Amino acid sequence: MGRATLGAAACAAVLCVAPGAHANGRFPASNQIVFSPASPGDIVVRTTFGIIFSSDAAATWRWLCEDTLGLPPTSNEDPYLGVTGNGSVVAGLSLGLEVSANGGCDWSAAGGPLAGQLIKDLDVRKDNPHAVDLITSTFGPMAGSDGGPGYAQQTYESTDDGAHFTAFGAPIDPSAIVTTVDIAPSDPARVYVSAFRGPGAGRTASLFVSKDKGATWVEHPAPLDPASETALYIGAVDPTNPDVVYLRSEGNSRLSYTRDGGQTFQVMPALADQMLGLALSQDGSKIYIGGVATGLRVAPTATMAFAQVSALHIQCLATHGADLWACSDEVSGFVAGVSQDDGKSFTPKLHLLGIEGPIACGAKATAAQCTAWDTSGGAFYNPFVGLCANLGACYDGGPAAPLTSECFCTGACSAAASSAASDYNAAAVCPSGSSGSGSSGGAAGAASKSSGGCSVIEGGGAFGAVAGGAALVFTALSLRRRRRGGRASRRRDAR
Repeated sequence: MGRATLGAAACAAVLCVAPGAHANGRFPASNQIVFSPASPGDIVVRTTFGIIFSSDAAATWRWLCEDTLGLPPTSNEDPYLGVTGNGSVVAGLSLGLEVSANGGCDWSAAGGPLAGQLIKDLDVRKDNPHAVDLITSTFGPMAGSDGGPGYAQQTYESTDDGAHFTAFGAPIDPSAIVTTVDIAPSDPARVYVSAFRGPGAGRTASLFVSKDKGATWVEHPAPLDPASETALYIGAVDPTNPDVVYLRSEGNSRLSYTRDGGQTFQVMPALADQMLGLALSQDGSKIYIGGVATGLRVAPTATMAFAQVSALHIQCLATHGADLWACSDEVSGFVAGVSQDDGKSFTPKLHLLGIEGPIACGAKATAAQCTAWDTSGGAFYNPFVGLCANLGACYDGGPAAPLTSECFCTGACSAAASSAASDYNAAAVCPSGSSGSGSSGGAAGAASKSSGGCSVIEGGGAFGAVAGGAALVFTALSLRRRRRGGRASRRRDAR
């Protein structure tokens, strides 16, 4: 696979991006960042249009399509991701757990008790990164405590980097609906599970606590205002004190925390919007929270006196050594960035149109379908071409237009791709001046170059150079698509 940078020109003061179908109807966005314990330079970013990998400390990035995990085209599901001590990637999904032991090229579904289970959350242990803990929450007509409908909710653990899992502890009360699970880094026997019960105005939240690795659970009522909040999530457990837990709510978010293992809680004032990011410094002395409208706030955990440090649109937060990482958007200046001054300033590390192309794998790898044409049943679909089209590009002095396969603009399509030409109007989607039949001309045609499947339009200005107040112009290319291996559609919460 050749180098395929998804570059774009900036149009005067306007930034043009296509939200497109490949982001499942949502604007392309990042919402989780995880780091490899095995290699400091390996970083994984979850987005609404797939998973982005870097193996060189964010110098370059490559893309893994959602198709590899079997997600259907209408899914809003964002899998929970983790990277283990040997570099394996684990992905929790609505119908099971997927594991890749070779950097995302090949994936296998965990069998045995996890087959077909809804993975509600997973946690790669900080004290032992070869260990993965997760919790299932699978609805069953007879899974309730009274033999009626309910949720089968069980904790599982792998001690061999996700290769094998065994159940541990007693099941969680099936009348509650679990949301997150965390193991205290300083005490592996201390397990926390957040959950909620009831509909509408009667909804309540709980924190289940075990001090004996799930053999027994104690349920503590947790703060939740059903008028403005819908669920509660564990954001972090203090790295040195297993009694200290920080939680955030979904809805008009509030931060709550306990310093006595869930017996009592302190609650901070509600934010202006959804809290999409919560992270602790590596020593637990500082806490960072944020949202798109709220921006970034930081406080010493000893006082919990928060200060506003940035108006950045926060979509996730993570700490890595002394660095603070954030998911944001191109309006703020980047999709993923890093700060070394507690969030006062950030260095952009990933732009939507800075992806180098699909991850490099063998022709028989699971991930090979990210660049393969599906021509079955008259549906012509190529995930990488879809990514190019949906991320879009701007043309200097002209209207926004979607990127498309280079072969349609040069007439160099393979036989399979050429047979799809009737589904794609080359004159409509190729750069102005390209004939769509083997020749290119004009200013835009001269600017395009072969890039492993995308037509790249180069021009002045970087994606992140447009000010936050710049207008956004969105355009989408409708793609007829067919995916392999359907899964239930389920939207996942960003932690």
